Amino acid sequence: MTTRLGADCVALVYLLVSGILFSFPVSAGEKVTPAAVKAKVDTAKTDALASAANSAEAIETDYTSCIHEYMEGWRTFLQNSCHTGSGSTAPTRVPSGKKLWTFPTEGGVDTSPAIYQGYVFVGSDDHSVYAINESSGALEWRIQLEDKIKSSPAVTDDAVFVGCEDKKLYRLQKKDGYAEWSFAAEDRVSSSPVVADVGVYFGSWDGNLYKVSAKNGTLVWKFKTQGRITSSPALLPKMVLASSHDGCVYALAPETGREIWRFKSGNKILGSPTIVGTTVYVGSWDKNFYALDLATGKPKWKFTAPDTFSVTATTDGQRVFIGNDDKKLYCLNALTGQVLWKTSLGGNAPLLASSAAVSQGTLYVGSTDYNLYAINTHNGVVKWKYKTQRPIISSPAISTRGVCVGSQDGNVYMIN
Repeated sequence: MTTRLGADCVALVYLLVSGILFSFPVSAGEKVTPAAVKAKVDTAKTDALASAANSAEAIETDYTSCIHEYMEGWRTFLQNSCHTGSGSTAPTRVPSGKKLWTFPTEGGVDTSPAIYQGYVFVGSDDHSVYAINESSGALEWRIQLEDKIKSSPAVTDDAVFVGCEDKKLYRLQKKDGYAEWSFAAEDRVSSSPVVADVGVYFGSWDGNLYKVSAKNGTLVWKFKTQGRITSSPALLPKMVLASSHDGCVYALAPETGREIWRFKSGNKILGSPTIVGTTVYVGSWDKNFYALDLATGKPKWKFTAPDTFSVTATTDGQRVFIGNDDKKLYCLNALTGQVLWKTSLGGNAPLLASSAAVSQGTLYVGSTDYNLYAINTHNGVVKWKYKTQRPIISSPAISTRGVCVGSQDGNVYMIN
């Protein structure tokens, strides 16, 4: 088992290579013993990968290439295929909580917007996917599918990929919304797809993680878990990570779908894995938030909260931000799991559903109390709130124009 000191040194090397300096004290998080958490690893399969993953140079190459690929816009759930919730795109004016525009749909908007090349792409419970002008909020096009859209779109230069509750994944033309093909899973597709090279990765309520051809929608491979997959997979060039309601995180080879390792928590996992350097972050309904070693799936540390974790973590590199179902947002030291601050979000619903977006020292996150919050990343102080008419399930996206988020009141908001 990797020692705590060794794991922290590898992570520290990566962060220093990336130019990230720490400005807060570090204290020891809770170390997890093999008896406390099980991680099933085939050492024969992981030897080569572990060797590469423990090289700071290899980590920097893979992780940096992933982040660089998503430099422009906010093209997928939580900005990039590692789901860090942060990117190089930032508002030209720091948002102060004023509405720039509102776009009405005919149903609740639970999906997270994708923003690319001047347009916002979003799905609605009215069975439609919309393309909206980023600057004005005017409609560019609308296409109606066969059921509600709970999946957040993923956008490339020429296509929009989105899942639907009709059990299908669709490829739509970016210019006009025309459906070029659809792939039928065996149950609902609420998972947000991730696109890499010629493949599209997504999960389904049928328990499968799928890879299909981005060009024509033919099946490349599928991997069966023992629970629903409602989260979005996370992707690096040499590994795809998927979480399942069976309580596991699975690491698979992108080319073949072969299992590399799996980590088992004590209950369901609803949120997506978040990758930062050598570490995978994920929360579980067992009330624990885990930092896992990317090479082996073994835990580095865990943080135990008062309630379950249902959302995806985001990060600014130094800190990890994760909402708990106790209606609080927690800021943790990325290396140790130490709690740096926590902020109440309010609301009466049993679960949080909105994951935070990070930009220019501010976290933006929705809540079931109808508000979009702007929170200082350094101390957890609420800078401002913008109130919609219904709970916010959607995770915000960052635009040069401001912060974009959907609400169950049926509107898409651009706030600046």
